Amino acid sequence: MNYGRALAALEARQEARIELGLDRVRAHLARLGGPQEAVPAFHVAGTNGKGATCAMLAAVLRASGLRVGLYTSPHLFEVRERIAVDGRPIPRADFARLMTRALAADPGGRLTYFELLTSVAFQWFAERRCGVMVLETGLGGRLDATNVVRAPLAAIVTSVDLDHQAFLGRTKERIAAQKAGIFKAGRPAVFPDLPVLRRLPKRGAPVVVRRAWRTVRADWRRGVQVLRAPSGREYRLSLLGARQGRNAALARAAVDASGLRVSEAAWREGLSRVRWPGRFDPVRLGRRTLVVDGAHNPEAARALADTWAAAPWSRRPSRWILGLLRDKDAAGVLAPLAPFLTEVVVVRPDSPRALDPLALAAAVRRAAPRARVTVERSARAAIGRWRREPRAAAVAVCAGSLYLAGEALKAVGRKS
Repeated sequence: MNYGRALAALEARQEARIELGLDRVRAHLARLGGPQEAVPAFHVAGTNGKGATCAMLAAVLRASGLRVGLYTSPHLFEVRERIAVDGRPIPRADFARLMTRALAADPGGRLTYFELLTSVAFQWFAERRCGVMVLETGLGGRLDATNVVRAPLAAIVTSVDLDHQAFLGRTKERIAAQKAGIFKAGRPAVFPDLPVLRRLPKRGAPVVVRRAWRTVRADWRRGVQVLRAPSGREYRLSLLGARQGRNAALARAAVDASGLRVSEAAWREGLSRVRWPGRFDPVRLGRRTLVVDGAHNPEAARALADTWAAAPWSRRPSRWILGLLRDKDAAGVLAPLAPFLTEVVVVRPDSPRALDPLALAAAVRRAAPRARVTVERSARAAIGRWRREPRAAAVAVCAGSLYLAGEALKAVGRKS
């Protein structure tokens, strides 16, 4: 099977199809010899911040000299980027070869899109003899396909808020219980000082992170901020965002609790080199700036609003290009952004789950009655129009979906 056929076979499983549960994956991986146990793992769940935390962990561990496998979702540009070793996506030939093996070990065709990719990731990291792997949960935690790892070096829950309620529960308490399902007996369980997590029955060895690292200065154009840890040490982080200080604190606590020895030099080098596109990601386009952010739920929108308020661009006219999926809380996403919405273009993300732009336009008008709202067919069209208009705002923000973030970055020529 070549790469094109492997990709077609994967896409036939429909990414939107979600069937939580571990029995299928466990039986499948047993047929493959249990690759999920071949490499020590950090396991990360959370409503928001888990991807950035994974990226920080991978960068720092790599700087310490380890070969690092990183499994994340969704992708922005190409599916292979979800499965990377030392920052390099799995090659097409190896993706096809391991997907062929995964399909052969799924004789009933029962595995979902995400479960097949999880199988390929475990196989690739074992085959490449990684020293450690960093795993981002796809949905929830307790019944997520990544939760077949029995004894992680440390498990982290980054945040808890309302999202994916149809699958995880209607309250924060139920969602927290699902995410904390990645904690394992006797292993470090790392989480921020949130009441909804503190109240859970104790499982694992709790490591409560009570203080986030603090931003002391930021270079907005270069996408860099300097964080100060409670120790007083300062670290240059090549990511912007009001919540990155909490993510960095969680990553540090997890590594320290794991028993791995990582030098200060590795922390400084790793954090200064980490890349995580599509999350408050400024792109310079001549005299204009496009800020791309995948914020897609209320908590992420609040983080975007906090970051935007601190940025110098917030004091100038801006155009917002927004697109959401229909299973998201549109009102909850728009509420924290409403004070900044004076000129809005609504679009349809490239997803079968996309919210109709006219419905989103109506929601924007309810949230920000004074905003001027128009509709475009796609992020590419909206960005193209903004760039062509000579008197358009010098800054635009594209937000509401990671699918939309990928479209926006592709539209301005970013490929990774």
